[in-house]
Amino acid sequence: MAGTSIGLTTPRAPNARSRLVRLRWSFILFLVLGLTISSEIYIFEGLRQTWFFSLKPISIMRNLIVLSVAASVLGQTPGDTFYPPTLNDTSYISNSSIGTYGGIYKAPTNGPTGGNPYGTYDYCSMPHPRSEEYELPKALTNGSAEGKLVYLEYLQRHQRRTPYNILPGGENQEYHCDNVRPYLYAGPNSASGIQPMPMYAQTYQDPSNPFVPDVNGTCQYPQITIGGVQDGYQHGKDLWSVYGKKLGLIPAKPNNRVWFRSSESPLTQASAGAVLRGMWPHYKGALPLHQMASSVDTVNEGYSCSAVSSTLSSLQSTTQWNEHLTVTEELRSKLGAMLGATDSSWQNTFDHFSDNFQGRLCNGYELPCSLTNSSACVTTEMAEEVFRAGDWEWNYYWRTNPDVVKYIQVVEGLFIGEIISRLQAVLDGKSSLDYSHTFIHDGDIGPILGSLGIEALRWPAMASNVAFEVWETKDKKGAKSFYARVLYSGHPIRSIHGLLDWVPLSKLIDIMSPYVPEDIISLCG
Repeated sequence: MAGTSIGLTTPRAPNARSRLVRLRWSFILFLVLGLTISSEIYIFEGLRQTWFFSLKPISIMRNLIVLSVAASVLGQTPGDTFYPPTLNDTSYISNSSIGTYGGIYKAPTNGPTGGNPYGTYDYCSMPHPRSEEYELPKALTNGSAEGKLVYLEYLQRHQRRTPYNILPGGENQEYHCDNVRPYLYAGPNSASGIQPMPMYAQTYQDPSNPFVPDVNGTCQYPQITIGGVQDGYQHGKDLWSVYGKKLGLIPAKPNNRVWFRSSESPLTQASAGAVLRGMWPHYKGALPLHQMASSVDTVNEGYSCSAVSSTLSSLQSTTQWNEHLTVTEELRSKLGAMLGATDSSWQNTFDHFSDNFQGRLCNGYELPCSLTNSSACVTTEMAEEVFRAGDWEWNYYWRTNPDVVKYIQVVEGLFIGEIISRLQAVLDGKSSLDYSHTFIHDGDIGPILGSLGIEALRWPAMASNVAFEVWETKDKKGAKSFYARVLYSGHPIRSIHGLLDWVPLSKLIDIMSPYVPEDIISLCG
């Protein structure tokens, strides 16, 4: 079933930003006038190069208000936080005044959570299309076209989780996951067959086990957290509000024109269950979640390809890569000594430090401290530099490294080809689907965004998502045309090919096609 036709009389979705800006300026003026409330003042923290702010009360010591606000900061939109202008340069890492460039890296244990204002780069739970902010393509609202949504290809990273990487010296905080149940059971493909007991995994420690874990608690590393489950449920509700209720594409209950896939990981599988329950809260049946055999999977680096490691080794030997190691040498040395993280897996990239710090902050925990000196702790400034370095690395991997086309081809080229084949089927009038949803990983989202020519790429955060919308239009003679819009976490992608808000579908296919290898077997050696 295609979506509801949207024509020239459809009003543009309201934009609440202007009212929000007025409210923010009013509040700033209130502060500048020196007014106080209950002997407390509120100081803006972490504004630096963003208009996102958090307010924290401090006891007033004197009748003085300190504001560190730049005019350029106040003009920044939520969408701007995805595109730091200096990300290509290592100065982005070392410039402490950047802070997190408006990014959010903290969330409570429970969800759902989201950035403030919504649409801001939020590592713990990235924004996604939702009815409050969703706007139709400008071509449909400015009178130049009328059309209907006929296909949605939706990709998303799993929801928030515990870290993969536990500090080599051990963790100074316990992780607890008793509030979430990872279900594990199998049954026959028949309602009349044996129905299994619903079983879930519960992690525990036996005092007789001589192998002391690196961290105490009741979690696996990684695993979806309760906040991730709750965020996922809201994610599904919001997708339904846009693509089901508003645009009429997603059906009221699953049918044979919807299709779901995940990697082999429990992270993506658990996320799928939460998101799809939010989308269809009253559906009683079970749904197939398609997966390839893990040894040949085209997502999450499933298939074996020696060219992946050789290309990675080459791009980690360039002048640019070595320069980023030089500017972070002091930071890496401090963190290594403090946390016992001195081996190459922790020192050669920022993957492990970033993952560990993100996993803590995004689930209600604090930054780590040394186990041997409780006063030696990772500071906010250290963590911000780690996150900037992680952003720089992801931008380098999938945008600026000298072998970027080959690297995308060997890592993600086959899956990009699958996306293209589904888009081509729509273009050819042969599609059997209206809606496809794939649950994957940051290592999949990154190269896909690279193939789209995104202008800057920060680390694809928890639940980051790419929505390929295909719209059908007709001219006065009834001839059909297909246009695409590509949203990244709810925003039209700013690409080197222009804003991907209304692009002929054939052109979008042409943009992505160079990243599909002609012969992956030969390329992989």
